[in-house]
Amino acid sequence: MYNYSMKKITTLLSLIILIGCTSIQSNIEVDSIATFDLSNYSDFSIKINESNISAEINPIDLERFKNNLKNAIEERGLTFSSKSNLVFVINLSTKDSIENDNLNYHYSRYYWDRYMYQNNTRTVTENILRVNLKDYKQDTTLWTVVTMWRDGSYRSIANQDSNDILVDEIMLSF
Repeated sequence: MYNYSMKKITTLLSLIILIGCTSIQSNIEVDSIATFDLSNYSDFSIKINESNISAEINPIDLERFKNNLKNAIEERGLTFSSKSNLVFVINLSTKDSIENDNLNYHYSRYYWDRYMYQNNTRTVTENILRVNLKDYKQDTTLWTVVTMWRDGSYRSIANQDSNDILVDEIMLSF
């Protein structure tokens, strides 16, 4: 009796863990034209769009992301050439949004105080990374990927592990 119920509990917990692990979603959105195939190209270049970059962005983290992306694309068989028609354009920008948390109760050290119109307002900075793949010869955007994260998030490209994971997710989209 004990072994049978433990077997059921173990099976149930394993199933819950399996479902939980498979339901983790990627944080990137990818779009491409239907006829795009990366294997039709032999070389590429990477350009960072520096006109949109604010002072909040760490250029070292951005260069690290660029180098990781370059290495991953070279592993796919393409060669880096600064004069290539196939260009990965990296755009990184920040966006501030205001969040409100309406609270009906305010806790003080000594009592609960009810304020109907009290709210906590804060500014949240979101980083937006978009990588566009352009063919300058045909003057078209062939592929694009976008991801967002908040400051201090584990998904930030400032974190080396997250940087590597993001590049791996991007490479899976080809």
